[in-house]
Amino acid sequence: MAWLKILLSLLFVKHCTSQNWWQSPENGPTCKPGTCGENDETCECSLTIEHRLTMMTTNPPSLVRPKNGRLYLYNDTSFSFPLSDKEMSEVITADGYGSRLVIAVNGKFPGPTIEAYEDQTMIIHVRNLMHTDSTTIHWHGMHQKGTPRSDGVAFISQNPILPGLTFTHRFSAQPHGSSFYHAHIGDQRSMGLYGGLIIYPKYKFFSQPQVGFTVLLQDWNHDDEPETLYQRMLNGVFDLNKFTQIEPTQSIDGANFSRFHIHSALINGKGRFYEGQYENYDRKRYTSNGAPLETFKVQYGQSYRFRVISASTLYPFRIYVQGHRELNIRASDGFEIVRGTGNNSRDLIVESFIIHPGERYDFTINANQTRGTYLLVAESIEDLSKKNPPEYHAAEAIIQYEGTTTTYPNKDSTEQNHCTSQTPCVTFNCPYLYYPTTNYRPCLTFDIANSNESLSKFKEVENVDETLFFNFAFPGEPGNTPGSVNGHQFISPTSPILTNEEDLTTHCSNSDCGNDKICSCTYNVELSSDRVYQFVITNLGNGRGWSHPIHLHGHYFYVMKMGFGRYNTDTGKFMTSTTDIECFGSKNYCNSAQWSNTNWTNASNSIPGLQLDYPPEKDTIIIPTGGYVIIRFKANNPGAWFFHCHIDLHNTNGMGMVLLESKDKYQQKDQSKSKDKRTDDIYINSKGDSTYNESHQIIVLLTILGLMLSI
Repeated sequence: MAWLKILLSLLFVKHCTSQNWWQSPENGPTCKPGTCGENDETCECSLTIEHRLTMMTTNPPSLVRPKNGRLYLYNDTSFSFPLSDKEMSEVITADGYGSRLVIAVNGKFPGPTIEAYEDQTMIIHVRNLMHTDSTTIHWHGMHQKGTPRSDGVAFISQNPILPGLTFTHRFSAQPHGSSFYHAHIGDQRSMGLYGGLIIYPKYKFFSQPQVGFTVLLQDWNHDDEPETLYQRMLNGVFDLNKFTQIEPTQSIDGANFSRFHIHSALINGKGRFYEGQYENYDRKRYTSNGAPLETFKVQYGQSYRFRVISASTLYPFRIYVQGHRELNIRASDGFEIVRGTGNNSRDLIVESFIIHPGERYDFTINANQTRGTYLLVAESIEDLSKKNPPEYHAAEAIIQYEGTTTTYPNKDSTEQNHCTSQTPCVTFNCPYLYYPTTNYRPCLTFDIANSNESLSKFKEVENVDETLFFNFAFPGEPGNTPGSVNGHQFISPTSPILTNEEDLTTHCSNSDCGNDKICSCTYNVELSSDRVYQFVITNLGNGRGWSHPIHLHGHYFYVMKMGFGRYNTDTGKFMTSTTDIECFGSKNYCNSAQWSNTNWTNASNSIPGLQLDYPPEKDTIIIPTGGYVIIRFKANNPGAWFFHCHIDLHNTNGMGMVLLESKDKYQQKDQSKSKDKRTDDIYINSKGDSTYNESHQIIVLLTILGLMLSI
């Protein structure tokens, strides 16, 4: 009966093994740069997720503290014995303030950057070793064409990964460019569950160099875990010493950010915390805690690509390089951009640019300045002018010319680039139209850019089949909650809507939702296959006041136009919303809308200001307060795709929806079996044993019974 034992053993194995396959992540390589070769057909590795503490050594554990860019054991009161470089590399520092809980990936914070090549098959095993928290991983920027179940959104494409289990993602590395992976359940991204994902292009004539530095950006808070941050957004933040309520932060145009306050920011998990005081009435002085910073080494005369990826929870940052006034913007969200088309095409050269949560920007600089040490700075665009004591919120990294002495720069010696009327500091991707005139900082909005993709398919969206309006806002009382799309606060289903739509119990009803109503339900809209959709994404009505970076899963889109309200051209302050759009309803929720000008027909190109010639491609775009953005895309990717604000706290509060695209096609596709059984989705427990679905068990049992009967 040995043959029967062999057959029965099939019940406990889902996949056939091969030379390149392993059942448990413990038996295979962990994800890290260099894992995948350019000539490999498959890029396969594992990510292990667990909790760690900042400012602690390992084996043995000990608290450390910073000074002048080095770390010292907590009891080294004279700062006489700095940790070695290797010992420091094993410490998660954040901004060096206190010791707080974070989420590490493969022991790193943030997780390791995965480098792959366009069209490779990605097989990534995600193992959850957190004791009580479930999780998922979304591959931000990957279109998941034909593999919607690997998109990694909790209850949209999959169930969360329970503690002790592993989930295997399989997808194609498309498109090329700078992307990243991050948690897509609750607000775990704010604790560090993210990492870079760089896909190198097949086409060798994109802007060079392609290999460069990855800059992962995050805003940072000392006190609160994700659930606490969310509750404070709902209930307010209070100063427990003065027993006063702390007002929401604002940008320079007067638009609100959030009740969520930050203390600093990080680049690649490192930063430093500043405390400020007034030297006199006009001058502020800042002192940092001396925590270590990330260092990028460059050679004089060489050109370098920096891939800036914003994994921020909420705040936008303005990026500049001290002493290097010319940043050449090469790509946004992975897609190459320039300014102008044809013979008028030219590089997009700016002094700085603004990046919002979920966005990615590639820029190149020439290392042609005086050899020395400079700072790459990501400065929050909050208006902190009225803070007392003064506050400064920025992420910093060191750019060091090789052959120079290593120094630890202080802020006072590294002021930002000087802007004058003769040498203005042009800033790209502003969420508003103006800085105050005294800043000498002209704003360029994103829609001035053009695509530089050699294979751009912009002609396929030249004619629109249908236009839909979506308002992302906080309507209702007290005016800042709930987050919603067209007045629908999104409620996650209890089963993945992609595969279990029939189990949905939180449908949106006509009686509960409407122009003057706010409803809580699983808001979804069906899209028909191969139709060209024009989305008018708005930020209007009494729920406006916060700029929102909106991310579309499963697609890139073409940015056709950005529409803004009216601003004071001297102060830069927002005055009134755009008049291009008419909102319906007596309560001004703007749950439904139309063009104010009836000649702007939905199915034609009669709207003035449309970018019809090589519009730029993107997957995340900022919607300015009181304004709108027009995007277009072709519905050619069957699946259930999340469409949401990429500010975690807003998303958690309901500012999202699902696009059910080509339902007839993706249901049939998901029910079919993969020809390569090694690459089916799989859950594995922490011991490496497979847990598989009942249909697979039945198939194996029937096979065994058939063999027994034939014998």
